Amino acid sequence: MESDIIGAGNRWLSPDEYSFVRARVPILCVDVLLSPRGRPETIGLIRRPTYGGEKGWCLVGGRVLRNEHLGAAVERHVAATLGDDVRVDLSTLAMRTIAEYFTEPSVGDFFDPRKHAVALTYTASCDGVPHPRGEALGFRWFEIGDLRDVDFGFGQGDVVNRVLAGLGPEGDQR
Repeated sequence: MESDIIGAGNRWLSPDEYSFVRARVPILCVDVLLSPRGRPETIGLIRRPTYGGEKGWCLVGGRVLRNEHLGAAVERHVAATLGDDVRVDLSTLAMRTIAEYFTEPSVGDFFDPRKHAVALTYTASCDGVPHPRGEALGFRWFEIGDLRDVDFGFGQGDVVNRVLAGLGPEGDQR
């Protein structure tokens, strides 16, 4: 969840300013499909509210701030969502696909009524024990073979499938 003042200085916006921008401009975001170090056949997802009172399993991620490096944005969202104990190994961070979320369901493959967002989707290994917080209602490690029955939010099952299809067997290209 966004705080009352979304940051400080020229990198941040008040909630009213962010709402104004979000209603008019696509928002750049990062998402990350995490795996525990040495276990590329396992991925981590958060359970979170989506829209219409629903909940679903999603990638960790969110918007990029002005003058923020993309890797730093990934680290910031992982820490904000899974706690300071989880550390992303930036040497494994790799951009895998781009997902564009539209505010109208008929415009594209992905729908988010809150905003038009362009998400750069990464994979990365991490260390540490996740402690879900913020927007995360829960966190779970999933074996890649067990994803077919997962109730994804925001259509992110298709994003996960795109990423995994590009990785080959058991995520061996990470």
